Amino acid sequence: MAVIALAGLPGAPGVTTTALTLQRSWPLEGDRRMLVAECDPDGGAVLSGALQGSLAADVSLRNLSVSLRGEQSLREAFWTQLVRLSDDNGHGDGRHVLLPGLTEPSQAASLAPEWSQLAELFVGIDRMPTHAHDVIVDLGRNGAYGPSRVLAQRADLVLLVVRGTLRSVNAAKGRIAMLRHVLESDQGRPAPSLAVLLITEGAYGQREVEDQLETRVIATLPHRPVEAAVLSDGARQDRKFAKSPLMKAARDACTPMRQQVASRRSRLYSPTQQRLAEVRSAR
Repeated sequence: MAVIALAGLPGAPGVTTTALTLQRSWPLEGDRRMLVAECDPDGGAVLSGALQGSLAADVSLRNLSVSLRGEQSLREAFWTQLVRLSDDNGHGDGRHVLLPGLTEPSQAASLAPEWSQLAELFVGIDRMPTHAHDVIVDLGRNGAYGPSRVLAQRADLVLLVVRGTLRSVNAAKGRIAMLRHVLESDQGRPAPSLAVLLITEGAYGQREVEDQLETRVIATLPHRPVEAAVLSDGARQDRKFAKSPLMKAARDACTPMRQQVASRRSRLYSPTQQRLAEVRSAR
């Protein structure tokens, strides 16, 4: 059970591709589902990228906001805006789902009243017995710092996606400081765990990145552009894709993330608090 927010840097470090990679690799027990929510205020990328325009933009974060202007509640409208994604075998089994993002940045302003409601919904749906989800929130480059920062503040784990290049590491120094400030400024709530997910491109390895950013590198993914293009741009995948170095590393990466989330929740939530949270999320 997890709500994980991914934040990026200038220079396109691959946040959305990372989100989709982790989604495919995440272990799902029972009938649990894994949701990727594109909450980048600069706009979503999956409809025109991974899905190659095969789906009309009639379901999206923007349309969710429009639905709320009517008589629907957020909980009712939310389920109508999800898209089934294919698994490694090309089947849309309903266990991998997407909330498509905005189609243009100008739409972000209209969502200001809904970000907080959406954050609470993400926290709640991972406990629903009939719609139990783990959630990956794609915040893009700027979603962790503006009005949508509440999505990061309510997460269990916030990951800054960093490449091992001088440009990326230098940019990450300022963003790590900003993230810490944002996550610790949500008074009355424990701050989420903060870590780095490293894309192994460039001269900086895990130890150097940890020393430079004074932040734990929780996992690494290899820089594999051809394999990543399957997820970022809908490139054709062969039968070996599920066993590729990228997907193998992603499966390995899920373990420390899940452990970090479980450790945080065990510290924060007693059985009584868990039951109270479940009651609140069911309302």
